[in-house]
Amino acid sequence: MLSLETVEQTRLSPPTFVPHSWRVILLLCLVSGVAYLARSDVAVAQERMAPAMGLTMIEMGAITAWAFQLTYALFQVPAGMFGERFGERAALALALAGCSVASFLTSAMPHEGAALTLVSTRVLLGIAQAAVFPVAAMAVMIHVPVTKRVLATALYVAAASLGAATAPLLMAPVMERFGWRAVFGLSGVIATVTALAWVALMPPRPSHLKQQDPVRHGSLSELRVLVRNAPLLRLSIAYLLHSAVWFVFVFWFFRYLTEGRGFTVLTSGRWGGLPSLAALVLAPLIGLATDRLGRRIGSARARRRAAMTCLFAAAGFVTAGAILPSAILAILALSLSTGCVNGAEGPFFMTATALGAESPGAAAGMLNLMGNLGGVLSIWLVPRMSAAWGWNGTLVFWSGVCLVAALLWLTVDIDTDSGC
Repeated sequence: MLSLETVEQTRLSPPTFVPHSWRVILLLCLVSGVAYLARSDVAVAQERMAPAMGLTMIEMGAITAWAFQLTYALFQVPAGMFGERFGERAALALALAGCSVASFLTSAMPHEGAALTLVSTRVLLGIAQAAVFPVAAMAVMIHVPVTKRVLATALYVAAASLGAATAPLLMAPVMERFGWRAVFGLSGVIATVTALAWVALMPPRPSHLKQQDPVRHGSLSELRVLVRNAPLLRLSIAYLLHSAVWFVFVFWFFRYLTEGRGFTVLTSGRWGGLPSLAALVLAPLIGLATDRLGRRIGSARARRRAAMTCLFAAAGFVTAGAILPSAILAILALSLSTGCVNGAEGPFFMTATALGAESPGAAAGMLNLMGNLGGVLSIWLVPRMSAAWGWNGTLVFWSGVCLVAALLWLTVDIDTDSGC
């Protein structure tokens, strides 16, 4: 029986030295950053767009949740399969083109039928964006040596956060000067230029892969293999819990500062970005450390050890944030927790692609599908929990979720053939 380590180094795996690996990593960072900038443009533009188009913020929230977020989640696995069949260059070029078309159509949205137009463009954006993480994970598996993969994944995940953070800084002044339609126009132009750069600069697949390209079966057959892959399913459940905790910080940290710690809105705004900053800094450092550890104990074991350490540390920091009397120390603890949770992204995605064997894109898509479901769950639960238990009780609960996610890694058999 093959170990995951052996499988990983014999299937869809480049040689130790790949001349263009860093170019691929930087291009993936560019793609993920621009993709998250494009998905964040509506958050800026809606302040002017909603009143101009006769839409309420409740309607905007519903459109974002059901038109974009649901579509994005449901198309994770199909997008990964598309990438496997047509290649990472074509898949991500089409993803960026879809982002561009969605942005340009939104910029030209008429007042009559605005809601229907916006639903349509958000659905298109969700389908396009669904390819980004699964296909990027597959591209890392193909183009990047095993000794750099967790760092590579951490870098493009960090770039996505940077793209989202850049959106208001770039788009708000544009909206102030040229109006809300210009926000989507600018977003479309950036996505178009990035698509052209991706196609022009992305190197071809390594020659060893062209010679070993696996025979593709039907999509339903591939899906059946995935859902019967017990280690992948256990990993995906762990990722659901991991992502549920991540979404607590993404969506509710600002409210925690105002309600739980009594900060003013202005002060909360100053401190509210600290978790994202911690995630941006810590994720690449954790990725680098994981890859170095992998050279000594094997990549599969290093990823499991790093993910469990991150999740155990996150649980500890969340608990500290709940019980520390000092608001500043609590914020620092919760920010470190966010960084640790984000640091586990690389081990999760690279283990999923390894377990997926000849279906790395679809496997990463299944992982991200479960992660998005976890996000929906936590977004719905947190306000109800905080109302019933208070913020301290809510944080302790999510600390326990971190512990369960960490322990689930022990059920992911890294000493088994990934076809099981």
